[in-house]
Amino acid sequence: MTQVMAVKKDLKCTFNMPKKLSSRFNENGEAVQSLPPYSPTDAYPVDEYEACPTNWMHGSDIASSYFVGVEEDHAMWLDFNECCYHTHDVAVVISIQGINPITGQKMVAEKALKLEQYHKKCPIHGTKFQQDRFCKKCGFKWPGQNYLATTGTPDMMLWLDGFRAPDGKVRQYIFTEDKMRGVAAQKIGKDRVFAIGIAYYLSNHKKPYVPQCPEQRSNNDNGLYSGGIKLDLAKPMFFSPLHSSQSWVMGSSRSSSSTSCYNTNNVENLGIDDMQKPDIVDSRYDRTVYQLSPQLTPEDQAYLDANPNVERFYTLNEDVTNNPKLMAQLRVEKGPSVGKLRSNGAKKGSVKPITPVKQLEIGAGALVRQDVYDDPKMISYWEKKPAGMIYINYCDEETKKKILDGGRRADQKDGFMQDLKVGG
Repeated sequence: MTQVMAVKKDLKCTFNMPKKLSSRFNENGEAVQSLPPYSPTDAYPVDEYEACPTNWMHGSDIASSYFVGVEEDHAMWLDFNECCYHTHDVAVVISIQGINPITGQKMVAEKALKLEQYHKKCPIHGTKFQQDRFCKKCGFKWPGQNYLATTGTPDMMLWLDGFRAPDGKVRQYIFTEDKMRGVAAQKIGKDRVFAIGIAYYLSNHKKPYVPQCPEQRSNNDNGLYSGGIKLDLAKPMFFSPLHSSQSWVMGSSRSSSSTSCYNTNNVENLGIDDMQKPDIVDSRYDRTVYQLSPQLTPEDQAYLDANPNVERFYTLNEDVTNNPKLMAQLRVEKGPSVGKLRSNGAKKGSVKPITPVKQLEIGAGALVRQDVYDDPKMISYWEKKPAGMIYINYCDEETKKKILDGGRRADQKDGFMQDLKVGG
């Protein structure tokens, strides 16, 4: 599990899933709203879970494949800012269910995740553009290209929250069960896929200057300051501070499994000695998630001793901050009742691939304040083939749970030394 998906280690993406914005209107029509908060979602490698649907893409030497759980009436935005610290400039081509969110064009066959620029002619009709890339037959102005790029995008603003309309406005990605609200469902119908594709292209030459990543900047004590307060950019929370400054938390820290905002004040004085403070306060579900210290029965302990490849999870997924009696009751229940015991590696072939419970579409929601910036470089500036690709297979939360319950792949812990006599 991770919150930063990567291919070749340094080409990365974070999948955020905040609650969707509701469209707002004024005397001038629909209002453009501020960007949603930072809300990273856990992602899981497809190759490590045998219960994944058979039609999901697998990873390779140049591709990584993950799956994430999503919910209806939530939004999505893709954060590529870690690419700003690459030794080369990076261009990012995105496919949302099989269409490009910047151009609306179908991304299959020879056009699949291909880098394209539009300067002189309409790519559909082949006719010359009028002023500002206006195609008379299309009836709208075309963007300069079908990708995001570090060359034209301001520093630390390499993200995309939705579908770009011809007037330059962006409509938020939203998840919906309504087929007729899905953009790809309306544009390409049965040819759509229930996945997101990302291709990373590198510049032909290295950048003359490579900024330090947040971790390095923190270690060297060269951080950003606001009002005399140092912004803790070493924390994942601050990786895209310009996206949604309203969600900043100064000096916060979190575990690798946490999400967007933190508050530990509401767990004081509950009278439960061995309850830890909450790992996260998850703004997506308005609930607090706690780690409990369970008391295992002798039977449970014997099971764990006999099955070393078993992970123990004791997470209570509901807010019980106002019910200390319930917390105390759960604390003394036996392990599997508080949490669950789950295999960390079922035998190969013992887990059958599942079929997704729901099929969620990605629609175009409220207008958000965001720009897709033109790339000032010519197409020859970029390598002809992608340096790496990431596939994001999204599914409903129930499907995700079934996949995780199927267990992870059983890797040989000791590799070639398995079954050999080792140790000092």
